[in-house]
Amino acid sequence: MDLKLEKRTILVTAASRGLGLGVAISLVNEGARAIICGRNEASLKSAVELLGENAEYLVADVSKPEDVSMLLEHVKSKYETLDGLFVNAGGPPPGTFDTVSEEDWESSFQLTLMSAVRLTKEALPLLKKSDSPSILYSTSISVKQPIGNLLLSNSMRPAVIGMMRTLAEEIGPHGIRVNAVCPGYINTERVKELMDASGDAKAAINRITTSVPLGRMGEPAEFGAVCTFLLSPVSSYVHGALLLVDGGMYKGMM
Repeated sequence: MDLKLEKRTILVTAASRGLGLGVAISLVNEGARAIICGRNEASLKSAVELLGENAEYLVADVSKPEDVSMLLEHVKSKYETLDGLFVNAGGPPPGTFDTVSEEDWESSFQLTLMSAVRLTKEALPLLKKSDSPSILYSTSISVKQPIGNLLLSNSMRPAVIGMMRTLAEEIGPHGIRVNAVCPGYINTERVKELMDASGDAKAAINRITTSVPLGRMGEPAEFGAVCTFLLSPVSSYVHGALLLVDGGMYKGMM
């Protein structure tokens, strides 16, 4: 299927590794130009070497308002339009109500919610110039069912969904589509870190794989393919949706 992404420009945040990189790889494979960002320049250079000539990077921490402004100013100075925005950030640290500090709450607020707010606000003028603009928020299965020891993610990510559903009403009339993806356990460095933090990584992985009907974790390439479709003009009537990418892990009806 031709996803009609040839020569379209997509900004993918937190894409030096993991889910973001999986999305960027899928996008460039479909002919899009990917602008990626992250906090570690060495990782970004490696990512762009992998992605090839249709990619570029900027060092930016999306939890910092000044970095978000710098990132979008660069895009505005170089491109007339922006066709897509994949809003992604590293997950908040694990912990329970008794163990997370007030500073943890504040930093997670800036990382998970306010990064999405600022990226959206800064990108909208450029997105409005595209003939098929799309915003896609990367959240988590935790917006559907809380995950143990991930209090901050369980609390912050649903707020992003609330914003997305509201934006669907507010900016849909401008032709800008907004959606969200809710990954389950995907085989990334972040998930490996969470498994290690559990104290018994092997047992934790076994618990996950037995809870997933497909019997395994997902791969970044599988997640990237779904996101690329949602960012593409081919998904032109998908708007305000939450799509689970979890191998059937979520058992709810809605």
